Amino acid sequence: MRGNQIKFGIIGAGNTGVGSSRGDGFIRILKVFSDQARVTAICDINPENAQRAAEYAEGAKAFTDLGRFLDSGVEAVVVATPVKVHSEQSVAALERGIHVLSDVPAAHTMEAAKALAGAARKSKAVYMFGENIRYLDEIELVKRMTADGRFGEPYYAEGEYLHDCKDLWQAADGSATWRGEQHGKAPGYGVYCTHSLGPALYLLDDRVVQVSALANQQSLVASGRKGLFNFTMLMRTAGGRVVKVRVDTVSPRPHGASYFALQGTHGSYESQRGFGDEPKVWLADEHEESHVFNSARWHRLWDYAERYIPDRLRVGEEARQGGHGTCEYWMMKDFLAAIRGEQPPAIDVCRGLDYTVPGICALESMEKAGAAVQVPDFRVETK
Repeated sequence: MRGNQIKFGIIGAGNTGVGSSRGDGFIRILKVFSDQARVTAICDINPENAQRAAEYAEGAKAFTDLGRFLDSGVEAVVVATPVKVHSEQSVAALERGIHVLSDVPAAHTMEAAKALAGAARKSKAVYMFGENIRYLDEIELVKRMTADGRFGEPYYAEGEYLHDCKDLWQAADGSATWRGEQHGKAPGYGVYCTHSLGPALYLLDDRVVQVSALANQQSLVASGRKGLFNFTMLMRTAGGRVVKVRVDTVSPRPHGASYFALQGTHGSYESQRGFGDEPKVWLADEHEESHVFNSARWHRLWDYAERYIPDRLRVGEEARQGGHGTCEYWMMKDFLAAIRGEQPPAIDVCRGLDYTVPGICALESMEKAGAAVQVPDFRVETK
């Protein structure tokens, strides 16, 4: 670091013609931390997008060549590019001693995951995995309640990511976006499970050791398209817990991007399902007893917010500049603290691969008609 501000670079300016620009979201959130960081460089294969984002960052330089970008003096980078280059670009930065915050998933193949783990292990720079949904206020509230023993011993969790994203398959000029390329082929990038699995594993403080997965043929809902969709994964963890994850970005349905559930020996939690629903809990130490007759009732989760997440309730509107509520704000706060050596990265490379690699192993399971596949632990060096 030079001076008080960390020099940041953004890899992937984003295509403003297809949904929101992910790069712009990180530029906005870094402006919130302007006393600690500033964006000095933008890299994108599209020169117009790179220049637009550089101007938006106010004073940043635009690049289309990754090597020149990494050699421009940046001290930390945000990798916000298509899935298939996340690992490659993270490795390139780590090898130069540049800190990395990588968008999800961490890697698209087992070989890429091994390369990333090796590079992070050798580098003196910080690698942090940017699973933003794990930073939802709701998830943090349930995490702190779990740590306080309110659910007893958790033994089951669910995560779902259901979002009809077919409109993002094509750019304005009709060319295929990376999402369109991915969904137009047989699966090859793994199941995009980190938004579902990551928060579930955070609540359980556990990792997956075995996964079984099934899916449907995409042609059911997208005529002429090859590949699979509606991925359903059933997993066993190192701690003997069970986790169920469903990922579907193709089915025509009302938007309901994230759903989570947690079951413990003394309590339950379920997030909202839409149509006026809201997140809810039942706690054995406070609520009605659970019986087949005169059944227990759900109670409002947010009634516990003031007790457990008062810090989350006090942040200002500027913390919502990242695009997903306050998720990017808390994530960047953790990343900056890790760079300064004040704490370990909240989601280090091993944890990031815990969230990612079960989705890669799921492809092997589907090829074997749902047979269980073992998930490697990257805390142990893999060959």
